[in-house]
Amino acid sequence: MRLEQLFLLIEVAKYNSISLAAEHAFITQPAVSSSISKLEDELGTQLFRRTPQGAYPTSIGEIVIEKARHILDTIEEIKQISNTSALTGNLSVGIIPSMGDKIIPNVLYYLKEKHPSINISLTVAESINILQNIQSGKNDIGIVLLTEEITGKDIFCEELFKDEFLIYASKDSPLAQKESVSLKEALGYPFVAYNDEFTKNNGGITSILKKHGEPNVVFRFCNFELIKRVVSQGIAISFFPRFMSIDDIYLQSGEIVPIPISDVSLGITVGLIRSTRHAVSLVEKEFVEALKSMCKTAAPISS
Repeated sequence: MRLEQLFLLIEVAKYNSISLAAEHAFITQPAVSSSISKLEDELGTQLFRRTPQGAYPTSIGEIVIEKARHILDTIEEIKQISNTSALTGNLSVGIIPSMGDKIIPNVLYYLKEKHPSINISLTVAESINILQNIQSGKNDIGIVLLTEEITGKDIFCEELFKDEFLIYASKDSPLAQKESVSLKEALGYPFVAYNDEFTKNNGGITSILKKHGEPNVVFRFCNFELIKRVVSQGIAISFFPRFMSIDDIYLQSGEIVPIPISDVSLGITVGLIRSTRHAVSLVEKEFVEALKSMCKTAAPISS
């Protein structure tokens, strides 16, 4: 039994595919298949059920895979303990747009100061797209709105904090003169949305609003800064989480006004997700630790 075999074992389980495991490991598919078969022969048991739809762990395979993850995690920790140089490694993170406004930049700044050699890549998307990226292996971890759509086998979810959506409008909007506004009234105004917000089964605010109606979406942008600019100019209003208002330049200057919703509570839970088949690296552990610390500071309704 070799460490390479354990690594490939975890990769096949992660993607439920020998071909995808080979692609991500930069080796040939026959090499992965041969490695897994030799390990099964050595252990005297079948670790995967091969089907036209993919490779799925057997009950014994699930146990072996979990042990393999523990072994590789321990080896990685030993390497870092014995290594006098800075922490190194890569991490791919998917985040919902509002997290990129303050919390995540602070996390990245802190980690790059502490560990200059780590490499963290970000993907900004809606919650359901981040889930799909986690399942396909494009992202290691994701920060999403934990709605009923963000569930499924092999997905680990952890709550970071609770918050709520508010209406955000230009200081010159009639809504800005009110202490609060009903959701029905707000939904009558032109709305600017982020990318795939308010589309079928995308989770996020769509899932939260589905019992109350849909806004009149007149613009969709993939740039959060552009959305806020459109709101500040009075062209449309939008939904943002309450925590976004902390230190935001548009709100601090008074160009955008947050308005509570009077008749409906649009409560949200922001959470962390990852595949349970994903081996947690030291870089990820450091990222999550920093993230939780920043969330306690920034989130107004920390759990």
